[in-house]
Amino acid sequence: MNIVEVDLDSLDLRYAKLRARRPALEKRLMASLEEAGQQSPVIVVAGAEPGRWVLIEGRKRVRALRRLKVEAVNAVVWELAPAQALIAAYQLQDGSGYNALEEGWLVWELVRGDGLSLGEVARRLERSKAWVSGRLGLIEGLPEQVLEGVLSGKIGAYVATRYLLPFARANAGDCEKLAQKIMDHEFRSRDVEALCQHYAAAGAKARSRMVEEPARFLAALKEARKGAMDPKLSEAENRCVKNLVLIGNVALGLVRQLPQTCTYDTQTEIRETIKTAWGCCSERLGMLAKTAEAIFTVEEISHAG
Repeated sequence: MNIVEVDLDSLDLRYAKLRARRPALEKRLMASLEEAGQQSPVIVVAGAEPGRWVLIEGRKRVRALRRLKVEAVNAVVWELAPAQALIAAYQLQDGSGYNALEEGWLVWELVRGDGLSLGEVARRLERSKAWVSGRLGLIEGLPEQVLEGVLSGKIGAYVATRYLLPFARANAGDCEKLAQKIMDHEFRSRDVEALCQHYAAAGAKARSRMVEEPARFLAALKEARKGAMDPKLSEAENRCVKNLVLIGNVALGLVRQLPQTCTYDTQTEIRETIKTAWGCCSERLGMLAKTAEAIFTVEEISHAG
């Protein structure tokens, strides 16, 4: 293994944009580097000019060392072209440690930056062509503002792909505005989920207000939920009551729906599928009934005593 000491100023960080920042992890890493020094080398390949190196892996260590005013970093040199090194680094980790958007950025770099075909990228990454196309679609389907948020660590990759991607397909402009608000207010995943769900069901004016003042909307939504809760009960107790009422309502609905769905004319295969589902449901309802009976029986005995 060829390990060299590389001046931080000689590093080409063109590929740093392919991986998202993780502020909490980087904070811990900086503390470790300050206490024990660099324990593992970064990965580089030779740059186009003598004395220049392209960073392939180790961007967090490099950023931390810069903050610590360190001037050089230990690096292992791979004798590969940059694109080949990116692929090798991904294969070395078998994709672990990469989120979906980081894989998308890697695919984008190989396809759009290096001109490889989808099939060639799929072969080299040992993935299907559909997987490669899907990852590329994530990057090209999300607004720049969202991608910048993920890259900075202020928007999670899950939030971006699960909630903001469908949002962007419906209204890219509003999605960009909301992305900026998410970064400004550091909304949690469930906050973004609530915003996207209510946005989809709202009218034009309500959508505009929601995007312009999402924090105010979430505060109003929280108050509305509190109003629907029994003030005598805790949040967990209210949730328990709500779920029991929900189960009861679903059961009542099935009393009417099941005879209409499963008739004498229903195909045997379909009847068996419904019967199997009922068996699973019945088993779980039985477990719930036994639990409730045990709890309330003990309670009655306690009160009687």
